[in-house]
This record gives sequence, structure tokens and C-alpha cells, in this order.
Amino acid sequence: MLGVERIGQFDVRKMGDDKYAVALNNGNLGAFVTDKAGVEELRQKYNRATDTVEFSTKEDDSKPVKENKKGGNWGKAIASTFLTGLGQLFDGRTKDGLVDMATDVGLYATAGGLSMVFINAFTKATQTGAKLGLGAKAAYIGAALAGIGLLANKIHTIVDAYKGGK
Repeated sequence: MLGVERIGQFDVRKMGDDKYAVALNNGNLGAFVTDKAGVEELRQKYNRATDTVEFSTKEDDSKPVKENKKGGNWGKAIASTFLTGLGQLFDGRTKDGLVDMATDVGLYATAGGLSMVFINAFTKATQTGAKLGLGAKAAYIGAALAGIGLLANKIHTIVDAYKGGK
């Protein structure tokens, strides 16, 4: 079978020296024979480059092409569950994995440090019978927000590892 070029609603096949068969491909009947200049006019009309030749190897090209949808990867998602960013590293996305790991370590350090500040202030306030100061309350809120950030980063990393970065 010869090569077929699709230009708009036409299938163009080379028949011989400077002769081309042009047929409608939209379900209607219609065909004609033209030369190379006629094919160039069709290309210009439909704004197609000359390098858009499609070769047909099947007799029935009218069937729709199925897309290859890649499913998720549970193994990488489980790996990211145990160690944040590990699924991305397994997927070959080293930068993404290391960024997620660094984010996790930074948020852990922030939450831990602010928790220690709050616990020290709370212990002193309990021993002396005083009220908590504004700094202790801010440390408590900061630690809680860092904990929420940790949870959000973990969920993001697991979903990203499952989808493969899509």
C-alpha cells in the first residue's frame, strides 16, 4: 500500500509521476486526480507543512486510536508513605524526591523546635502559676501549622508518586 497524506478532509495518494489521487475522507463520495501544484494548493488551504505524511499499513484506518493510559503505581505510593519522596526517587525524579524529603525534614524541625518552645513556656507557666505569654501561644500555633504542612506534604508526595508526576 502506498503512503497516504491527510490534508484537511482529503486523503492524497501518489499514483505515479506527478499524479496524485485526492479523495474525501469525511464519509462523502468524491475524488479527483491532480498534479503536485494541486496538492500544494490543498496544503496551503489547510495550512499543512509538507512533512506531515502519514503512512497507512492497515486496510481500515477509520477505527479510533486508543490512548495508552498509564495507570498509577501503588508500589511507589507505598514507598512514599514510609519515607517521603522515596517513590519519586524510584520513579527517577531525583530532584522532586529530594525536594519533598527536604521539605519534610524542614517541617519536622520547625514543628519540633516550636513544640519545645511551647513546652518550656507551658512548664514555667504551670510552675509559677502565671498565664501563657504571647510567644508561647505563637509557638503553639506555629507548631500546629507545621504539623498541618507535614500532613499536606505527605499526602501530596503519595499522590504524586502514584500518578508518576502527572
